[in-house]
Amino acid sequence: MKRKSLLFLPFLLVSPLGAQDAETTKKATPQPATPAAPAAPTAETDPATIRTNSSYAFGFNNANAFQQQMSRFGLNSDDIDREQFIKGFSDVLDGNEAAHSQEVLNAAMLGLRNQIQEREKTLGEANLKAAEEFLATNKEREGVTTTESGLQYEILKTTEGETHDGSQSARFIVNYRGTLIDGTEFDASPEGSPATLGLNVVPGFKEALTIMPVGSHWKIFIKPELGYGSTRRSEKLAPNSVLIFDLELVAIQKASPRPKAVSPPIQIPPAPKPTKPKQETAPKAKNEAP
Repeated sequence: MKRKSLLFLPFLLVSPLGAQDAETTKKATPQPATPAAPAAPTAETDPATIRTNSSYAFGFNNANAFQQQMSRFGLNSDDIDREQFIKGFSDVLDGNEAAHSQEVLNAAMLGLRNQIQEREKTLGEANLKAAEEFLATNKEREGVTTTESGLQYEILKTTEGETHDGSQSARFIVNYRGTLIDGTEFDASPEGSPATLGLNVVPGFKEALTIMPVGSHWKIFIKPELGYGSTRRSEKLAPNSVLIFDLELVAIQKASPRPKAVSPPIQIPPAPKPTKPKQETAPKAKNEAP
């Protein structure tokens, strides 16, 4: 029996819940340097073990990818009926028809989208209020400076190092650790391995990079408008989150100038100019005056 293709996932993916404005899309949480590749694994030889462990790997990897993708839109484990999830998975593997019509499934996905949107809106409003209260209190602390944009920073270590020269192609070598106002860590550079970043980061982080002297160590507090705003970025980074970074600027790498074009060693002579053909004159008549 031919199984119908069910295209209901876009209801969740293309909803306003997952939409981002063009400016926000270009910016990202700093990404650490790529770690060294692990050693190649030794191949298993026992058929039973291969079947058991590879089957688990398929399930684990697919669930991990699903969780990472869907958590960006506010879906959590409580939204999933695991028994039905596994049944749907098994029906595809067994070549069975779907247990419900596409119309029924699409209606459920649309309802789920609306449910998540409402939940994210409520959460975003609560987070924005908490952000405003936190930042209002934080800026009164001794040692905290607030810039014109609203970025707050605290200098933990000051230096006389160089600062950014305005180049948009500069690279910044940094150690960082990102947390939320409740202390939850959402990102960090690998210990002992600074990350290399450009300026394609959220506005608050970018501003800090461009005013910090090399060698300095700051704690920066990024309000939602200078971070990801009302957009959820991951399971931990909910709408209107305050981003707090412990940030150390190790060095600034200037972009290498582009090499000048070199003339070829052999000059190619220019093509000859086309010559105009001679215009023939008509023969004179005998009685015609010269």
